[in-house]
Amino acid sequence: MQNTAHPLRVRLYGGRAVHAAHKLPISGGHETACEYFIDARASNHWLDNDPPVTCARCEKVLKREAVR
Repeated sequence: MQNTAHPLRVRLYGGRAVHAAHKLPISGGHETACEYFIDARASNHWLDNDPPVTCARCEKVLKREAVR
């Protein structure tokens, strides 16, 4: 499901779930839909081709935004 508010997909360092994320406009950092600030220094896995989100909290946020 492509979401314009959270178009990026990332698997955080040491994690298994795929999160939806977006770039923060002022700081230039990134944040997941489940409100986790992504450490730019960590070895996160940025994913291409819009894989399905597997983080339960991110899925809830994406579903809530789709209803709006």
